[in-house]
Amino acid sequence: MIENNLKNLGQSINLIRSKLNISQQELAQGICSQSEISKIENGSISPYIHTLIKISKKLGINTNYFLNQVYKDQYEFIVHSRNLIRESIKKKDYKEVNKLVRLYEKNPRFQDIEEQQFITWHKGIVTYYLKEDFENSVQILKKSISMKESFQYTEQDIEILNSLAIIYCEQKKWSEGKKNFEKAIEIYKQNMFITNSSIYVRLCYNLSKLLYNLKEYRQGVSMCDKGIEICQQKDSNYLFGELLYQKGILLMEIDKREDGIEYLKNACIIFKLLKKHDYFHSVKEEINTLKSENKMFSTS
Repeated sequence: MIENNLKNLGQSINLIRSKLNISQQELAQGICSQSEISKIENGSISPYIHTLIKISKKLGINTNYFLNQVYKDQYEFIVHSRNLIRESIKKKDYKEVNKLVRLYEKNPRFQDIEEQQFITWHKGIVTYYLKEDFENSVQILKKSISMKESFQYTEQDIEILNSLAIIYCEQKKWSEGKKNFEKAIEIYKQNMFITNSSIYVRLCYNLSKLLYNLKEYRQGVSMCDKGIEICQQKDSNYLFGELLYQKGILLMEIDKREDGIEYLKNACIIFKLLKKHDYFHSVKEEINTLKSENKMFSTS
């Protein structure tokens, strides 16, 4: 497969070079020898990455375009397969997750350590939600975190810690849940290469809910503020309404009832705009109940 893709890469370079009316010698100048360009174009060798970058710059083509010529089939299959599993997780369709995990775990394209870690991570989730085996689930998730080739933690490691923390919280093992959320947040802050800010927003939201259960309300408000700040900085609606709601109920626990209701109202607006109908109606009903309680309190 890689050999065929190398031929695709070579043909693409040859086609673009020919359209630009550039000779192999002209393209090779300052990069490599003319014979190396010839071998790259006929697919007999794979160019070094720095060579490919220089070729792409000289041809005025994004390097990713050429990289996808080499890894396109494998890359698209893995991304598509991962997305299927993650979509099933969002739907809480754990039977489908289990089916997909069993389908992909022995697939040749899923044998790299990162993909094996992804599969093991979801085995842990399935073990908890489908097989209802908490202890084994925790062991599998901990095993998946140890599966790595990189010198530092990755986005996927943070996602696994988030899953582990959530499962601890569902078992009301709050201290273990808190420890894993805080570890994930610390890793996120230390890793300069993680660019997916939604991971941090999700951690802030999840930790704020845990802090609510621990009655650490002020710390919970602080976590909400951090998540809300990222949403505003990135112009993102991801968990924005949920964070506003969470801050609202936390504020009411520290005797800031009116401020809390205002945050619930703002959350309601966001849920309505985003067509999250269940959330909208639930929060609206909660606001009406709180208003009624306020009226009763003031007239008694």
